[in-house]
Amino acid sequence: MLNLSHAVIGASIAASFPNPTIGLVLAYLSHHLADLIPHWDFNTRHNGFSKIKTLAISLVDAFEGLLLGWLLFKDRVDPGYLLAAMLMAQGPDWLEGPYRIFGWHFPPFSWIKKLQSFFHRKLDLPWGLLTQIGVVLLIALASRSG
Repeated sequence: MLNLSHAVIGASIAASFPNPTIGLVLAYLSHHLADLIPHWDFNTRHNGFSKIKTLAISLVDAFEGLLLGWLLFKDRVDPGYLLAAMLMAQGPDWLEGPYRIFGWHFPPFSWIKKLQSFFHRKLDLPWGLLTQIGVVLLIALASRSG
């Protein structure tokens, strides 16, 4: 799933669960649950991009998610908690980064990579993007209406 989507889901959780202890745990767990939904992403694992291009795409995706989550929920959630929840929701992808970018194929990075692979359910365009958008919209709208 795109990190943009993970960040918006994390922000939605922060808006729905005012207790950071609960919200941050749920934000982290949401990453793996969201990856179970058939989705499209940039397929940075197998797209043949250079490491620099992969890193650039990943950072732009993550930043766009943080920005969108911030814009949607900044008036409803403490800024520190909001940022922490979005980063926790993106967390497994950040932790897998050294495995992909630097070739660190040893624990804990290899463990995260195996965990990530276990949860991922890919779906090609356009359906994989449409399912992702639909799920994120439902979650964000539900949390904004509460």
